Amino acid sequence: MKKRKQLDLTNHKIWKDRNIKPEAKEIYAYLHSEGFDRTISNINIGRVQKEVKSIKNIAFRKNMQLLEKYNYIKFREYDIGLYEYTIC
Repeated sequence: MKKRKQLDLTNHKIWKDRNIKPEAKEIYAYLHSEGFDRTISNINIGRVQKEVKSIKNIAFRKNMQLLEKYNYIKFREYDIGLYEYTIC
């Protein structure tokens, strides 16, 4: 029987990284859980807004850029509010 991977972010380095804002950490946790065990994932801002109520597309993009700057994700916006990303 094949053993399944388990998602555990409790000791992930992002929680101690002071360069990452709490909102970006919350977004990262959501992206990580959505894209768990996949190479490339797609997401739209509407799905994220269900979890992070106050987020708008511009703020979401800035948080994605911050996460990319510190090498947590790679992403591209292929249409307004639609993103393709990879967890690094």
